[in-house]
Amino acid sequence: MEPLITSDKTNKEAASKYKSDIAFSKAISKAFIQELKDLLLRKSRRLLPFDDVKEKLELWHVRALGLKSVPLDSIVGSQGRYRNFTRHFLPLDENLRNRWKLIETAVESGRDLPPVELYKVCNAYFVKDGHHRVSVAKAKNQVAIEANVFEYNCDLSLDDKTDIEQIAILETYHRFLKETGLKKTRNPQLHLTVLGGYPILMEHIQRHRFYLAKKEKKDINIEEAAISWFDNIYSPMKDLIRKNGIISRFPHRTETDFYIWITKYKHLVFQDVFEPEKAMTTIESYAKIFSNPFRKLRGKLRKYFGLVKY
Repeated sequence: MEPLITSDKTNKEAASKYKSDIAFSKAISKAFIQELKDLLLRKSRRLLPFDDVKEKLELWHVRALGLKSVPLDSIVGSQGRYRNFTRHFLPLDENLRNRWKLIETAVESGRDLPPVELYKVCNAYFVKDGHHRVSVAKAKNQVAIEANVFEYNCDLSLDDKTDIEQIAILETYHRFLKETGLKKTRNPQLHLTVLGGYPILMEHIQRHRFYLAKKEKKDINIEEAAISWFDNIYSPMKDLIRKNGIISRFPHRTETDFYIWITKYKHLVFQDVFEPEKAMTTIESYAKIFSNPFRKLRGKLRKYFGLVKY
Protein backbone atom coordinates (compact mmCIF):
# COMPACT_ATOMS: atom_id res chain seq x y z
CA MET A 1 0.00 0.00 0.00
CA GLU A 2 1.34 3.41 -0.95
CA PRO A 3 1.75 5.99 1.86
CA LEU A 4 -0.96 8.63 2.17
CA ILE A 5 0.32 11.88 0.74
CA THR A 6 -1.39 15.12 1.70
CA SER A 7 -1.16 18.24 -0.42
CA ASP A 8 0.72 21.34 0.64
CA LYS A 9 -2.61 23.19 0.63
CA THR A 10 -4.11 20.76 3.15
CA ASN A 11 -1.04 21.01 5.36
CA LYS A 12 -1.14 24.79 5.27
CA GLU A 13 -4.84 24.85 6.15
CA ALA A 14 -4.28 22.48 9.07
CA ALA A 15 -1.33 24.52 10.32
CA SER A 16 -3.35 27.72 9.99
CA LYS A 17 -6.27 26.27 11.97
CA TYR A 18 -3.92 25.00 14.65
CA LYS A 19 -2.22 28.40 14.88
CA SER A 20 -5.52 30.27 15.17
CA ASP A 21 -6.69 27.78 17.80
CA ILE A 22 -3.58 28.46 19.87
CA ALA A 23 -4.07 32.22 19.41
CA PHE A 24 -7.64 32.04 20.74
CA SER A 25 -6.58 29.88 23.70
CA LYS A 26 -3.90 32.42 24.60
CA ALA A 27 -6.38 35.28 24.30
CA ILE A 28 -9.03 33.68 26.50
CA SER A 29 -6.39 32.65 29.07
CA LYS A 30 -5.09 36.22 29.15
CA ALA A 31 -8.66 37.43 29.60
CA PHE A 32 -9.15 35.12 32.59
CA ILE A 33 -5.92 36.30 34.24
CA GLN A 34 -6.85 39.92 33.59
CA GLU A 35 -10.32 39.49 35.09
CA LEU A 36 -8.90 37.69 38.14
CA LYS A 37 -6.30 40.39 38.70
CA ASP A 38 -8.92 43.13 38.42
CA LEU A 39 -11.19 41.26 40.84
CA LEU A 40 -8.44 40.87 43.44
CA LEU A 41 -7.54 44.55 43.16
CA ARG A 42 -11.22 45.52 43.09
CA LYS A 43 -10.61 47.47 39.90
CA SER A 44 -12.78 45.56 37.48
CA ARG A 45 -13.60 47.61 34.38
CA ARG A 46 -15.93 46.01 31.86
CA LEU A 47 -17.14 47.09 28.46
CA LEU A 48 -19.85 49.72 28.60
CA PRO A 49 -23.32 48.68 27.35
CA PHE A 50 -24.16 51.16 24.60
CA ASP A 51 -27.94 50.95 24.97
CA ASP A 52 -27.71 51.85 28.66
CA VAL A 53 -25.33 54.74 27.94
CA LYS A 54 -27.61 55.96 25.17
CA GLU A 55 -30.65 55.96 27.46
CA LYS A 56 -28.94 57.50 30.51
CA LEU A 57 -27.27 60.30 28.55
CA GLU A 58 -30.22 60.77 26.17
CA LEU A 59 -28.27 60.28 22.97
CA TRP A 60 -30.75 60.73 20.14
CA HIS A 61 -29.14 62.70 17.29
CA VAL A 62 -26.74 60.69 15.12
CA ARG A 63 -24.85 61.42 11.90
CA ALA A 64 -22.65 59.29 9.66
CA LEU A 65 -18.97 60.26 9.60
CA GLY A 66 -17.98 57.70 6.98
CA LEU A 67 -14.85 55.54 6.96
CA LYS A 68 -12.30 56.41 9.67
CA SER A 69 -9.18 54.91 11.20
CA VAL A 70 -10.07 54.54 14.88
CA PRO A 71 -7.56 53.92 17.71
CA LEU A 72 -8.41 50.56 19.26
CA ASP A 73 -7.77 51.83 22.78
CA SER A 74 -10.62 54.33 22.35
CA ILE A 75 -13.21 51.54 21.93
CA VAL A 76 -14.84 51.22 25.35
CA GLY A 77 -18.18 49.48 24.80
CA SER A 78 -20.51 47.38 22.74
CA GLN A 79 -24.06 47.23 21.54
CA GLY A 80 -25.33 43.89 22.79
CA ARG A 81 -22.12 41.91 23.37
CA TYR A 82 -20.49 43.73 26.28
CA ARG A 83 -20.51 40.55 28.41
CA ASN A 84 -18.61 38.48 25.83
CA PHE A 85 -15.33 40.43 25.95
CA THR A 86 -13.10 42.15 28.48
CA ARG A 87 -12.57 45.90 28.46
CA HIS A 88 -9.54 45.21 26.23
CA PHE A 89 -11.73 43.07 23.96
CA LEU A 90 -10.19 39.74 24.92
CA PRO A 91 -12.74 36.90 24.54
CA LEU A 92 -14.49 35.66 27.69
CA ASP A 93 -16.71 32.96 26.19
CA GLU A 94 -15.55 29.63 24.72
CA ASN A 95 -18.47 29.80 22.30
CA LEU A 96 -16.63 32.62 20.51
CA ARG A 97 -13.81 30.30 19.46
CA ASN A 98 -14.97 29.20 15.99
CA ARG A 99 -15.90 32.67 14.73
CA TRP A 100 -12.79 34.20 16.32
CA LYS A 101 -10.57 31.59 14.61
CA LEU A 102 -12.11 32.30 11.21
CA ILE A 103 -11.35 36.01 11.56
CA GLU A 104 -7.83 35.36 12.84
CA THR A 105 -7.12 32.98 9.94
CA ALA A 106 -8.43 35.51 7.42
CA VAL A 107 -6.24 38.24 8.88
CA GLU A 108 -3.17 35.98 8.85
CA SER A 109 -3.77 35.05 5.22
CA GLY A 110 -3.93 38.72 4.25
CA ARG A 111 -7.56 38.73 3.17
CA ASP A 112 -9.38 42.05 3.15
CA LEU A 113 -12.15 42.18 5.71
CA PRO A 114 -15.03 44.69 5.68
CA PRO A 115 -14.65 47.63 8.10
CA VAL A 116 -16.28 47.33 11.48
CA GLU A 117 -19.14 49.65 12.45
CA LEU A 118 -18.75 51.90 15.48
CA TYR A 119 -20.79 54.47 17.38
CA LYS A 120 -18.85 57.53 18.53
CA VAL A 121 -19.81 59.40 21.71
CA CYS A 122 -17.38 62.26 22.44
CA ASN A 123 -13.95 60.56 22.40
CA ALA A 124 -15.26 57.05 23.09
CA TYR A 125 -16.38 54.38 20.63
CA PHE A 126 -18.84 51.48 20.90
CA VAL A 127 -18.92 48.45 18.60
CA LYS A 128 -22.09 48.09 16.58
CA ASP A 129 -20.81 45.34 14.28
CA GLY A 130 -17.44 43.57 14.11
CA HIS A 131 -16.73 42.48 17.68
CA HIS A 132 -14.56 39.51 16.62
CA ARG A 133 -12.58 41.70 14.21
CA VAL A 134 -11.88 44.19 17.00
CA SER A 135 -10.90 41.36 19.36
CA VAL A 136 -8.48 39.79 16.89
CA ALA A 137 -6.97 43.18 16.12
CA LYS A 138 -6.42 43.81 19.83
CA ALA A 139 -4.88 40.35 20.28
CA LYS A 140 -2.45 41.14 17.47
CA ASN A 141 -1.52 44.45 19.13
CA GLN A 142 -2.82 46.57 16.28
CA VAL A 143 -3.04 50.27 17.05
CA ALA A 144 -6.07 51.19 14.93
CA ILE A 145 -8.87 49.66 12.88
CA GLU A 146 -10.86 50.79 9.84
CA ALA A 147 -14.46 51.57 10.74
CA ASN A 148 -17.66 53.12 9.47
CA VAL A 149 -18.42 55.61 12.23
CA PHE A 150 -21.76 57.02 13.38
CA GLU A 151 -21.50 59.92 15.82
CA TYR A 152 -24.00 60.83 18.55
CA ASN A 153 -24.23 64.38 19.89
CA CYS A 154 -23.36 64.52 23.58
CA ASP A 155 -23.01 67.39 26.07
CA LEU A 156 -20.61 65.45 28.29
CA SER A 157 -17.11 63.98 28.11
CA LEU A 158 -16.44 60.28 27.53
CA ASP A 159 -13.04 58.74 26.79
CA ASP A 160 -11.10 55.49 27.12
CA LYS A 161 -11.01 55.81 30.93
CA THR A 162 -14.78 56.07 31.40
CA ASP A 163 -16.30 53.14 33.30
CA ILE A 164 -19.82 52.11 34.31
CA GLU A 165 -19.71 53.95 37.64
CA GLN A 166 -18.61 57.16 35.95
CA ILE A 167 -21.56 56.78 33.59
CA ALA A 168 -23.79 57.10 36.67
CA ILE A 169 -21.99 60.36 37.53
CA LEU A 170 -22.32 61.59 33.95
CA GLU A 171 -26.04 60.78 34.00
CA THR A 172 -26.59 63.09 36.98
CA TYR A 173 -24.36 65.73 35.34
CA HIS A 174 -26.46 65.55 32.17
CA ARG A 175 -29.64 66.08 34.21
CA PHE A 176 -28.00 68.96 36.10
CA LEU A 177 -27.00 70.72 32.86
CA LYS A 178 -30.46 70.14 31.42
CA GLU A 179 -32.26 71.55 34.47
CA THR A 180 -29.99 74.58 34.93
CA GLY A 181 -29.49 75.40 31.25
CA LEU A 182 -25.83 76.23 31.97
CA LYS A 183 -24.63 74.41 28.86
CA LYS A 184 -26.53 76.88 26.68
CA THR A 185 -25.08 80.01 28.25
CA ARG A 186 -21.74 78.97 29.72
CA ASN A 187 -19.09 76.29 29.26
CA PRO A 188 -19.30 75.21 32.91
CA GLN A 189 -16.83 72.26 33.09
CA LEU A 190 -18.33 71.18 36.43
CA HIS A 191 -16.69 67.77 36.47
CA LEU A 192 -16.97 65.55 39.55
CA THR A 193 -15.26 62.25 40.36
CA VAL A 194 -17.72 61.07 43.03
CA LEU A 195 -21.42 60.33 42.85
CA GLY A 196 -23.86 62.59 44.68
CA GLY A 197 -22.24 65.96 44.04
CA TYR A 198 -24.62 67.46 41.50
CA PRO A 199 -27.63 67.49 43.87
CA ILE A 200 -25.41 69.50 46.26
CA LEU A 201 -24.62 72.01 43.50
CA MET A 202 -28.33 72.24 42.71
CA GLU A 203 -29.04 72.94 46.37
CA HIS A 204 -26.51 75.80 46.30
CA ILE A 205 -28.19 77.22 43.20
CA GLN A 206 -31.63 76.98 44.81
CA ARG A 207 -30.37 78.83 47.89
CA HIS A 208 -28.89 81.51 45.65
CA ARG A 209 -32.18 81.68 43.75
CA PHE A 210 -34.05 82.32 47.00
CA TYR A 211 -31.60 85.10 47.86
CA LEU A 212 -31.95 86.76 44.43
CA ALA A 213 -35.75 86.59 44.56
CA LYS A 214 -35.76 88.21 47.99
CA LYS A 215 -33.26 90.87 46.94
CA GLU A 216 -34.94 91.78 43.65
CA LYS A 217 -38.49 91.21 44.94
CA LYS A 218 -39.48 89.07 41.95
CA ASP A 219 -39.49 85.47 40.83
CA ILE A 220 -36.15 84.19 39.55
CA ASN A 221 -36.12 81.13 37.32
CA ILE A 222 -33.60 78.38 37.79
CA GLU A 223 -31.59 79.31 34.68
CA GLU A 224 -31.10 82.90 35.87
CA ALA A 225 -30.09 81.68 39.32
CA ALA A 226 -27.65 79.14 37.85
CA ILE A 227 -25.90 81.79 35.74
CA SER A 228 -25.60 84.15 38.70
CA TRP A 229 -24.31 81.37 40.97
CA PHE A 230 -21.78 80.22 38.37
CA ASP A 231 -20.47 83.72 37.63
CA ASN A 232 -20.51 85.24 41.11
CA ILE A 233 -19.92 82.35 43.49
CA TYR A 234 -18.60 79.18 41.88
CA SER A 235 -16.11 80.76 39.43
CA PRO A 236 -14.42 83.04 42.03
CA MET A 237 -14.24 80.08 44.42
CA LYS A 238 -12.70 77.89 41.70
CA ASP A 239 -10.10 80.59 40.98
CA LEU A 240 -9.08 80.68 44.65
CA ILE A 241 -8.82 76.88 44.77
CA ARG A 242 -6.57 76.96 41.71
CA LYS A 243 -4.52 79.83 43.19
CA ASN A 244 -3.98 77.88 46.41
CA GLY A 245 -2.44 74.98 44.46
CA ILE A 246 -4.15 72.20 46.39
CA ILE A 247 -5.44 70.67 43.13
CA SER A 248 -1.85 69.86 42.04
CA ARG A 249 -1.46 67.61 45.09
CA PHE A 250 -4.54 65.59 44.16
CA PRO A 251 -4.31 65.18 40.35
CA HIS A 252 -7.16 62.65 40.20
CA ARG A 253 -9.60 65.21 41.65
CA THR A 254 -11.19 68.34 40.14
CA GLU A 255 -11.85 71.93 41.18
CA THR A 256 -15.54 71.08 41.48
CA ASP A 257 -14.72 68.23 43.88
CA PHE A 258 -12.80 70.69 46.05
CA TYR A 259 -15.54 73.31 45.81
CA ILE A 260 -18.01 70.84 47.32
CA TRP A 261 -15.63 69.47 49.96
CA ILE A 262 -14.45 72.90 51.07
CA THR A 263 -17.96 74.32 51.33
CA LYS A 264 -18.98 71.26 53.36
CA TYR A 265 -15.84 71.51 55.52
CA LYS A 266 -17.18 74.44 57.54
CA HIS A 267 -20.67 74.64 56.08
CA LEU A 268 -19.38 77.46 53.87
CA VAL A 269 -22.21 78.14 51.44
CA PHE A 270 -22.32 81.57 49.81
CA GLN A 271 -25.96 81.97 48.93
CA ASP A 272 -25.75 85.74 48.52
CA VAL A 273 -22.45 87.67 48.28
CA PHE A 274 -19.12 85.94 47.77
CA GLU A 275 -16.51 86.80 50.41
CA PRO A 276 -12.99 86.11 49.04
CA GLU A 277 -11.16 86.55 52.38
CA LYS A 278 -13.47 84.15 54.17
CA ALA A 279 -13.27 81.64 51.33
CA MET A 280 -9.46 81.80 51.13
CA THR A 281 -9.09 81.26 54.88
CA THR A 282 -11.26 78.15 54.66
CA ILE A 283 -9.39 76.84 51.59
CA GLU A 284 -6.01 77.28 53.30
CA SER A 285 -7.26 75.55 56.43
CA TYR A 286 -8.66 72.65 54.39
CA ALA A 287 -5.47 72.36 52.32
CA LYS A 288 -3.28 72.27 55.44
CA ILE A 289 -5.26 69.41 56.98
CA PHE A 290 -5.67 67.27 53.89
CA SER A 291 -2.23 67.75 52.36
CA ASN A 292 -0.10 66.25 55.12
CA PRO A 293 2.06 63.27 53.97
CA PHE A 294 0.27 60.68 56.11
CA ARG A 295 -3.15 61.52 54.68
CA LYS A 296 -1.77 61.49 51.13
CA LEU A 297 -0.12 58.08 51.65
CA ARG A 298 -3.30 56.68 53.18
CA GLY A 299 -5.30 58.02 50.26
CA LYS A 300 -2.95 56.41 47.72
CA LEU A 301 -3.13 53.06 49.51
CA ARG A 302 -6.93 53.20 49.70
CA LYS A 303 -7.11 54.03 46.01
CA TYR A 304 -4.66 51.24 45.09
CA PHE A 305 -6.66 48.60 46.98
CA GLY A 306 -9.96 49.80 45.56
CA LEU A 307 -11.33 51.22 48.80
CA VAL A 308 -12.19 54.42 46.96
CA LYS A 309 -13.68 54.41 43.49
CA TYR A 310 -11.73 57.25 41.91
